[in-house]
Amino acid sequence: MKYSAMLAAVGVLGAGAAFAEEPIKIGVLYPLTGGGAVYGVPAMAGHQLAVEELNAKGGILGRKIESVERDDKMNPSAASSTMKELITKDKVDIVLGGLSSAVGLSMSEVSKQEKVVYISTIPKTIQMTTDKLHKYVFRTAANTDQEGDAMALLAGRNKLAKICHLELDYAYGNDLEAGILKALPKYAPDAKIVLTLKPKLGATDFNPFIPQVMSAGCDGVLSGLWGPHFVSWVKQAAPLGFFNKVKWISGGEIGSHEIAGELKGDYPDNVISNTYELWYHANDPSHKEFQARLAKKLNTQETPQWAALGYIGVMYTAAAMEKAKSTKADDVAAALEGLTIGTPVGKLTIDAKSHQANIGQFWGPMVKKPDRAYRMMDPAEYIQPK
Repeated sequence: MKYSAMLAAVGVLGAGAAFAEEPIKIGVLYPLTGGGAVYGVPAMAGHQLAVEELNAKGGILGRKIESVERDDKMNPSAASSTMKELITKDKVDIVLGGLSSAVGLSMSEVSKQEKVVYISTIPKTIQMTTDKLHKYVFRTAANTDQEGDAMALLAGRNKLAKICHLELDYAYGNDLEAGILKALPKYAPDAKIVLTLKPKLGATDFNPFIPQVMSAGCDGVLSGLWGPHFVSWVKQAAPLGFFNKVKWISGGEIGSHEIAGELKGDYPDNVISNTYELWYHANDPSHKEFQARLAKKLNTQETPQWAALGYIGVMYTAAAMEKAKSTKADDVAAALEGLTIGTPVGKLTIDAKSHQANIGQFWGPMVKKPDRAYRMMDPAEYIQPK
């Protein structure tokens, strides 16, 4: 399904049943236009599904939920000003979302200044839950240290000796690189980094970088190129035989159906990657029913993985407010610390000190299937931090 069409399909939430009290307002920002929409539109669909389901059951604290949705345009300045408007003008009770780590850090700073809870449902930079941690920020996505640890583990399993490191030059890429370098001595002590390259976020022309990697003599690439960046790399590098020569181990969820479905037969060999959720594989019994509801909403059996993250953010919001019996930021923040909920990918707990959820990811090779026009992860291993 084209993502513009999907955005139209998910639509605007209906008014629903009448509720006696003022609605609880959830502000949410995802990139709904531009390159980030390939992830942002599905995330918004999952967010909306959760709101619809909760409203059908009576909302939160007996009050209807109103979803106030905005396009963050994958721009930190735009996201910051839009979030301030959600808080001061729209009077939202909590804010969810973001996609790029740069946007996430901007949203977290607004959260701190305005004393409103922000749940980071996608941005991964470790800074958010370490040196820039504050009372009102929480993360239900993985972080760059968790992802880097998994990538180093896979580098060791695949016996990579000479590694080329390819990251985007912004918070996510720089922090993922640090996470990988921290973990490599544990899993691949003899591996050497022979080349490090850092294209800019939003880059579309990778022709200056491809020959450098191909001539560096590496037997593997560790990369955080995500979404449209990976798609562009494939289209420019594959005709040169690039993927015949190296093993590509990647974060950035290029194992998701969003990317496999877009590239279809152009998806290359020798790629091992990750995804939070797979429509065709599960690690929790509740996943089957969630996936069926999402498929009905989007009118496609082959549902995107980012919807699960949007969904989980709303469910954590509801659980925290119900636990606190309040929508006040201080009460909700206190309730989120140590909170465990069931999700389509299993039980998750937000650590009381770091404000980081212990969400895992599926990792595995992307392989051809005789009855499919796109690649699928097989086998899929779920790696979850303790």
